[in-house]
Amino acid sequence: MKPDRSVWEIMEFGAADTGEACRLFDALEPVGPHELFGTWKGRELPSGHPLDGWLEKSGWYGKAFHSAEHVDPLLFHNPFGKPFPLHPFPPGLITNLLGGARGAARLRQMKWRGKTSAVMVYDQLPIQDHFRKVNEDVLLGMMDCKGMKQPYFFLLARVYD
Repeated sequence: MKPDRSVWEIMEFGAADTGEACRLFDALEPVGPHELFGTWKGRELPSGHPLDGWLEKSGWYGKAFHSAEHVDPLLFHNPFGKPFPLHPFPPGLITNLLGGARGAARLRQMKWRGKTSAVMVYDQLPIQDHFRKVNEDVLLGMMDCKGMKQPYFFLLARVYD
């Protein structure tokens, strides 16, 4: 890929538009589900999507991949500094209050945009987050939601405890 701007420049300042973000995503290497295990700090990759800015304003921290069957897709900041999982589906809110989230998504591999890579499938929502590897510690995610006109992009950086 020979974009007008470097990969690192796009990740730092955002994509000019959805097309540029898609070209970046398509140029990156696939990642296997097992490579995602652990906690990841997230941030949005602006691309002109209507949701740009929403996750960060909500206090989004990132994601935690415990196993292929147990993923916390939405971690949020709490007042004490430790991220906590919050289910994106209303019954999950009750689960959180009664004893903590137990995962609201799972990992699979899927062919998407010409490459087979890890995908996080939400349990209760028509959303899939597809991942490509920037390097061992940085991922680019592309959220695909049924009915959404354009994909939403985000970056994840591995957290080392």
